[in-house]
Amino acid sequence: MPLTKISAPRHLSSSQVQALAAAVQDGLVKTCNVPPKDLFQLITRFDTDEIILDPHFGGVNRSKDACVIEVVFLLGRTDDQKRALFRHVAEQASLAGFRADDIMITLIENSKMDWSLGLGLAYADLHAKAK
Repeated sequence: MPLTKISAPRHLSSSQVQALAAAVQDGLVKTCNVPPKDLFQLITRFDTDEIILDPHFGGVNRSKDACVIEVVFLLGRTDDQKRALFRHVAEQASLAGFRADDIMITLIENSKMDWSLGLGLAYADLHAKAK
């Protein structure tokens, strides 16, 4: 049940940003054991001057098309799964016209107690009742 946030420049086409969103979900499913229907994405578009990213930090060459992807999900993925996710998303995004240098991904892990899916209830409590 990851929550994916994609920050993209406004000048990119909607279809290109949707392809990036699809690449992220596909990567989560194929590399991190996320069920295909666990799809929660927020896409935010920014004017060029509202995305401030060092163009060369980390040994890459970011362009004006750079996007930032944040994935918040439950603890439990291995370092190899995370590496595979990064590669998969970059490869799939490249097929959609992105440069791999323009795909920045950050992962944030937490526990079931850190989520409420609604009704003011902790996911940990719902999960405990289901057992």
